[in-house]
Amino acid sequence: MEKSKTDIYSTLKENRRQTLAKAALTSIQPRGKYQGFDVFTWLDAPVDNLLSTFESMPFPVHWICTLDYFNVVVDSEYAKFSNVKGVYLLGNKSSSQVINADCQGVESVSIALSHSGFTGGKGIILLTGSGTQGLDAINEMALILKTIHGK
Repeated sequence: MEKSKTDIYSTLKENRRQTLAKAALTSIQPRGKYQGFDVFTWLDAPVDNLLSTFESMPFPVHWICTLDYFNVVVDSEYAKFSNVKGVYLLGNKSSSQVINADCQGVESVSIALSHSGFTGGKGIILLTGSGTQGLDAINEMALILKTIHGK
């Protein structure tokens, strides 16, 4: 009887640890500064929460997004992004259902950050994505910031 109790507690502890680890990864994460911009990353952001976040940000948002996640947002019938100054799509731009002049296709996070909109000034950079492509983009952003700040 005691062994099954221990197994249940171990299983519960492990499940809780995994849930907390996933929650830490899939909630909005402040990452520091990039040339005066506050940087945030968010993996698998719920669409409603993402749109509320756009509205609540105190400065215009430069949204760097994986194409697959952008398509999820667009498929959710939310095509207007309040407070978004520019959208930078990571991946093949022609694969998106909605493209306008505010959306720019880029190959990587570093290429997105090289655009003229990221030189000086105030604003917010929000990088979102889903799956392994989103995680790769977040890791690239973390590496860029680590290189700049040496931490």
